[in-house]
Amino acid sequence: MNTLARITALLVLFNFPFGVLANAPKKLAFEEIVPGVHVHQGRIDDLFTAQFGPVANVTFIVGETSVALIDSGGSRRAGEMIYTAIRAVTPLPIRYVINTHVHPDHNFGNQAFLAEKPEFVAHFRYPGDFAAKTGYYLQRLNAPWFEGTTPVAATWLIDTSTQFDLGNRRITLTPHDRAHTRHDLSVFDEQTQTLIAGDLLFVEHIPTLDGNLIGWLNVMDELDQLPYQRVVPGHGAVQLRTTLSERSAFAHQRHYLESLTASVRDAIHQNIDINTASNTLMKDHAKQWALFDAFHPRNVIQAYKELEWE
Repeated sequence: MNTLARITALLVLFNFPFGVLANAPKKLAFEEIVPGVHVHQGRIDDLFTAQFGPVANVTFIVGETSVALIDSGGSRRAGEMIYTAIRAVTPLPIRYVINTHVHPDHNFGNQAFLAEKPEFVAHFRYPGDFAAKTGYYLQRLNAPWFEGTTPVAATWLIDTSTQFDLGNRRITLTPHDRAHTRHDLSVFDEQTQTLIAGDLLFVEHIPTLDGNLIGWLNVMDELDQLPYQRVVPGHGAVQLRTTLSERSAFAHQRHYLESLTASVRDAIHQNIDINTASNTLMKDHAKQWALFDAFHPRNVIQAYKELEWE
């Protein structure tokens, strides 16, 4: 048996997932949605079961002197592909890597940018959850796509709205109160009136609650006051709104979260236990969202634990 045949036999013996990386994209497609704002729409998938990624949206903004990246993908490999895509557009230094929150599909690509020596920017409450949860995420993310991934912590924490100048182009970072998580950041590009919302907005992919339900509804009210023309969600397609009188880009998500609030409150008042509620509430919403069965029961449990103390 020759060397190649021996290697192949060993890989078969240990159930190596042939085709996983072979079928992965060789490069990432970014669309310049407005001048200087480039977006890659991630796959609508669960990071923990996906064979490759990214599964979250990635945005970079190009100014006259530097670049800001908003979210870096869910693995070293994804980060490297994002870096290559940026370099196909501009040689300018990547000065900021902004992590909108701690979930690994948004920040596990950070290490691909270490050589650029950027500031890794996050919410002031980010470090606590990064320290508490990163080990768990690494244990679960053991597919070939994540090989060699080492999480990178934030170096610049934001506790108030802060403007960054990319060279004749200002972006505003805003740390929000507890909503999707305890530490969500949004980014607003003033020049094009583009809001990069991170997971404060989900489109098609069901919203996932890891923070505070009532807080999330309140944060959406705040974001809707911004003069945005378009929103880049954390997952799903870019949403447009050309005038403030138009329907909010957050309307569909708001309907789900308000329905979740009302349904869970009703279950609590009827003394329906938390496990029964998680398996029965809002089944009529299932066809409206991708990954409903994976995440909706968890949302009910999270909401129940919050609302039972009202």
